[in-house]
Amino acid sequence: MEKPNISIDLDAEDTLTDVDLKVKKNTFYGEKTKRRWTVTEVQGRNQIEEFYVLKEAVEVDAYAPIVYVYDHNKRQIADAKSRAGLIENVLHGPYKRLINDVIVEEGMYFHGVKHERWISLTRDQMLTDKEHYSKGWYRDSEITYYDAEKTKVKEVIPIQYGKKEGTYYYFYENGRVAVRGYYEFDKKVGVWTEYYNNTTRVIAKREIQFPPDPYQKHFRTYIRKESDRFANVLYESPKIK
Repeated sequence: MEKPNISIDLDAEDTLTDVDLKVKKNTFYGEKTKRRWTVTEVQGRNQIEEFYVLKEAVEVDAYAPIVYVYDHNKRQIADAKSRAGLIENVLHGPYKRLINDVIVEEGMYFHGVKHERWISLTRDQMLTDKEHYSKGWYRDSEITYYDAEKTKVKEVIPIQYGKKEGTYYYFYENGRVAVRGYYEFDKKVGVWTEYYNNTTRVIAKREIQFPPDPYQKHFRTYIRKESDRFANVLYESPKIK
């Protein structure tokens, strides 16, 4: 059998440019960022958050329930107050949270929303939680749209490890939230809220109380409250008084 030729031609032309060989510092998903951090005290322990923000202001996902930005004045990570226009100091890239120099939370951001794998650890480095995201939503979530171009989200059913788990959303075609609720182990739990399609303010139309946890088999679901589109209460269950 003829032996394969594994020799190296030292005179061969190098086709890989120097630019390709360099790892671009502070560049994530092709976009340039700046490194930032916060230092606080939590229960007598030193907490450090290390993260990156985009150098340029960007448009963010209008459907995202939370868009994380860095608030320079308060020196902390916060939810963006608006989804309209260009947003500055949007988190993008790796995130780490440390307690007394030990990592207790780690993940990635993409344009202000959680992306890829996120993990939580004890100070003894025992894994307590692991979640997978795709641009703000759980990776396996079932998402439907109003349009073929997939720009107008209609419904988000949160799926983790094959079960409905997390916050459910149904949107009006104009992007406003129509229904919000929570799933736990495939079951509706807590208060689910229906909203009016109001363009000036958020007004709840109806609040429905489901079991506080998925293990209460004999809980009877009931309507907590109903209001008109001017926020006048039409009905309130005696169970919440």
